[in-house]
Amino acid sequence: MRRTVTMLGTVLALACGSSSGRDVTATAVVTSDPTTGTTTTDGPTPTTTEPAGSTTQQATTGTTGPDVTTGTTTGGGPFFDLGSLPDMPPPPPLPTPQLWYSVEDLLVYIELNPADGSVAQLVTNTIVNDPTLGDTVNSCSLTMLADGSLLGGRGVDGQTRLFHVPAPPTDGSDVEVVVLGDMPDGIYVEALYTDCDGRVYLMDTGVDNVSNTGNRLLRFTGDYLAGDLAYEVITDLMVAVSADIDDMGPGIDARGAVIDNPGFGIDSGAIYNLDYTTGTGTMLGMGGDYGIHSLGGPLFDDGVSRLYVLGIDAEVFAADPVTLALSPVLATGPALSSGNAPGNAGFAGPLTECNTGFPQG
Repeated sequence: MRRTVTMLGTVLALACGSSSGRDVTATAVVTSDPTTGTTTTDGPTPTTTEPAGSTTQQATTGTTGPDVTTGTTTGGGPFFDLGSLPDMPPPPPLPTPQLWYSVEDLLVYIELNPADGSVAQLVTNTIVNDPTLGDTVNSCSLTMLADGSLLGGRGVDGQTRLFHVPAPPTDGSDVEVVVLGDMPDGIYVEALYTDCDGRVYLMDTGVDNVSNTGNRLLRFTGDYLAGDLAYEVITDLMVAVSADIDDMGPGIDARGAVIDNPGFGIDSGAIYNLDYTTGTGTMLGMGGDYGIHSLGGPLFDDGVSRLYVLGIDAEVFAADPVTLALSPVLATGPALSSGNAPGNAGFAGPLTECNTGFPQG
């Protein structure tokens, strides 16, 4: 990189004291001619001393070399031209407002209108893994990771099998998911959740899915996408305000901004404002059944954050974040060939930038 430096010539000023700080005494210049022995006295030459603290301006003609360029300077200090600074990379583009859920062999994509949050289209993709992820429909958890991929879980034989969708399709095509393995220690997960820092949490349902007994909030510590499903316990939820959380959703604070903790928790249609690190909170009301997710204002033209819930028959609703008043049905997902309830699933979507309320580490 070429850097340009301007050098200022040094000015040496001799100051003579006077009562005003400025000496205007004239001095006659005397010259002599050694060949004739004559002496000539020239006219007086005034000498001027600037007051203390003043700067004498002197023009310096610039010269340019192979590495250093000095420009004309008229002020009282060196001027360093380091050239243009490198441009900062632009921030990554925001995702489109969207929601996802997965049940049995379906992965459903819901595109939202950025203008008003209504549903633009609902697209059904088919999971074609053989063997299947599990025929029993229960605890179909899902979360969107920081890179836009999806991490999901299925309740199978009393524990949870995890899978990853690296590039979720939005065009109705078939998809083969990456099976990561079963949770260790026979853990049965009802909800998956991603915080503002991209860390993934799991809601351990304990001994059953109707009580607090054995409930814990877990967090992955290993490289779960590589099959390392090691975890740590964040919270013992045996005394939590909710009996059993079916899905975890980002919260919306008093300023209308998305936060990851406290967030919205849903338990069979009962919606809580829940601090996930303590289990404390308040019940806000009823809405939907097993899926909940909020999307930040930056994803919408009006800058307003929105809350969505999923009904047992796969109906999509918008919910008022304060009153929980539901909109009319915005869309309805497909029925299942098994005849099972098609909305027995968690909701997922992107999480806009925010400050985390979870412990570090």
